[in-house]
Amino acid sequence: MRFLEWFNLNMLTLIASLLLGCAPAPASIKFDGEATVTVNTLDATPVNKATVLDKDGKAIDPQPAVTWSVTPDTVAKLDGAKVVPVASGEATVEAKVGELKSAYKFVVALPDKVEIAGYTAGQPWPVGQAAQLTATVKAGDAAVEGQAVAWSSSDANIAEVDANGNVMGKADGKATVTATSGTLTATVEVTIGGAVAAVDPAAPGTGGQ
Repeated sequence: MRFLEWFNLNMLTLIASLLLGCAPAPASIKFDGEATVTVNTLDATPVNKATVLDKDGKAIDPQPAVTWSVTPDTVAKLDGAKVVPVASGEATVEAKVGELKSAYKFVVALPDKVEIAGYTAGQPWPVGQAAQLTATVKAGDAAVEGQAVAWSSSDANIAEVDANGNVMGKADGKATVTATSGTLTATVEVTIGGAVAAVDPAAPGTGGQ
């Protein structure tokens, strides 16, 4: 009985060795996803799925283990199977199987400013008239989508602003309208009063025919 157990164990070991010996050699590593991954937050991001292929471009089964690395660590670092952003910049995420390597870019573009549009500084508008301001959160020159913006006015009795950036002139004077996104702010000084609204000559009571 002991001989049979020994024989079976050794046969299984031999078969496994033969099968592993016949496994195709890794020839390339293919990533799922974009060649460049850009993030705008410090939230951890899973590494792109890596598939090891043979010389014919077919996925090897079973897949060999992949070792990951991220450089430089001043931009991003590796935490298990996730990339953790550290600061704005460009990093390289590398997958390695034996001596075979493949990599993709990991760009950290943290928002660094807010820009307000919709009002020309120093140009007043009448009391009772509204103006729609827009705020764009940017990382460098690129707009960052999906960023929450809060609006406020230094004097709502002069210029009242709602949650969407719509400013209503309430009384003659000046007020500072502020757009805030996280720790970033932008301001614009608006002037209410002193401007003459356009008159429609056809409107009732204006003397038009």
